[in-house]
This record gives sequence, structure tokens and C-alpha cells, in this order.
Amino acid sequence: MTGKANIIKRFIFPLVLVIGFNLVAGWIYDGASTLSPGIGRVLLIGISGPLLFVSLWFFGFVGPPLAYYLGATFWERLVVAFANPVIWVVSVETRIACQYCMVEMAYFFFLPWTFGIICVTAIEFSLSDLVCRLLHQRVADHTVTVLHPGVLSLLAIGMVGTYAGLIKGQEWVYFIVHHFNTHFL
Repeated sequence: MTGKANIIKRFIFPLVLVIGFNLVAGWIYDGASTLSPGIGRVLLIGISGPLLFVSLWFFGFVGPPLAYYLGATFWERLVVAFANPVIWVVSVETRIACQYCMVEMAYFFFLPWTFGIICVTAIEFSLSDLVCRLLHQRVADHTVTVLHPGVLSLLAIGMVGTYAGLIKGQEWVYFIVHHFNTHFL
């Protein structure tokens, strides 16, 4: 399946769709917050907020399979999967970068919700890619490698990172801050 379609169809279209969904949900959410209180504001925020959340945390299950079946390569699917989380983390980090030094920015990155989104996306991408490869192998092409080394590596990295970031993340954050305070201040 991979690499058969032109780059616009296999890569640009899924990438624009994933990022566009996130942008539209974000614009509606931000715009609704400026409205005066009422049912319209509540509905817009109540609908666009969860859609924005889903586009950040769960589009690793949406974009890569779409790109896979449109013929995208492994690396193109990887970009589609990580586009929204990386854009979000970079936008958050740039908004606060003027307030903190580099070590504090590292501390901020390792907070469970910034580091965790990257790790969870790695798991989602890996699982969705494994399912796509398995279905592709069974239905159409028996030469597809289901257990691709890149996919398995990302799955392992994502699982370890999720444990370290989401479950033990606060401990790591405090360790970094304590080390910084002890050795640099």
C-alpha cells in the first residue's frame, strides 16, 4: 500500500486534515470563550473542547491509518501522527519560554501532560500501524511486515515513556528541580 499515491494524496491530505481539525476545534473553543454567558457559549465550548482534546490525545488512531490506506510511507505516517501533539507542545513551550531558563523548560517538558502526550501518541501510532499492517497482510498482500522494527521500537519507547511520564512523571519533575536547585542555584 505504501508509496503508491502522489505525495499530496498520501501525505499532505491526511496531515492537513489532522491539523485542520485541531485548528478548527481550537478556534471555535477560543472564540466561544469570548462570547457572553449563555446556551450558545456553553454548547460551543462543550462540543469543541472535547473535540480539541480528542484531536490532541487520540488522533494517533485516526491520522496514521488514513495515511496508511492512502499509501503513505512509515515516516509520513509518523509525521501525521505526531503533528498535533508536537505543534501543541511547541506552542505551549514558546508561550512560557520567556519566563524560565533552559533547565526549567526541561522541567516543564517532563510534566506528565507535555511529555505524556508524546508518549501516548507513540503508543497510539504503533497500535494503529500494527492493526493496519495486519489487516493489509491478511486481505491484500502477504509480503507486508506486520512486526516492523520501527513500529515495535516506538511501542516500547511509548510504553516506557508513558510509565515514566504519566505514572511517575511528577517524581521525575521533582528530581530535576531538586537537582537544579542543589547544583545550579
